[in-house]
Amino acid sequence: MLYLVIIIVLSALVYVLNGFFNPMHMGWGYYAIAVVIFVAAEVIIDALVALIIRKMPAKWFPMDKKTYELGSFERKFYKFIGVPVWKDKVPELGSFTGFHKNKVANPYDNEYIGRFILEACYGISIHFWSVPFSILPIFIDYQMWTGGNNVGLTIGLPVAIVNMILIVLPAFILKWNLPMLKNIYKNNLKREQRKKEKGS
Repeated sequence: MLYLVIIIVLSALVYVLNGFFNPMHMGWGYYAIAVVIFVAAEVIIDALVALIIRKMPAKWFPMDKKTYELGSFERKFYKFIGVPVWKDKVPELGSFTGFHKNKVANPYDNEYIGRFILEACYGISIHFWSVPFSILPIFIDYQMWTGGNNVGLTIGLPVAIVNMILIVLPAFILKWNLPMLKNIYKNNLKREQRKKEKGS
């Protein structure tokens, strides 16, 4: 709901600014249609990126891959922008995959934790790759390159920037949470090993 409100408010702002300054010398209806097209294009691109990456084999997303490690600089950056403070306010879209990642429901079940980590790795890749591809809808305005139009810059670019910010925040949260999940996984392995040693 929060993301929907942000998208609506910022889209309305882009629309009003374009209508007021009228860079294309068009009517308000033209800018309204352009905003809807660019927002819809961003949603479609994000969905395609997610669909393609989800179709990739799980072995391409191992938990020990360097991409998913949280370095010291990254940790400091995430603290600086307040990830631990607002991470619970960002919408979690686990309903699309049938696996929610907003809380750890079964911390002592390593099959569950392993799936959680895998889903987090998929999510990090999806959200990070969606950022550069957010630029693509700007090219809908092919006239921008011939000097006949600028709606790709005055509407497409602001919409793309908003999408980049909203799409990358969940990736920050998932990377922040991964070390904790990995520690749970390793502790469960140690616990199981101790049980086996006691039973033998």
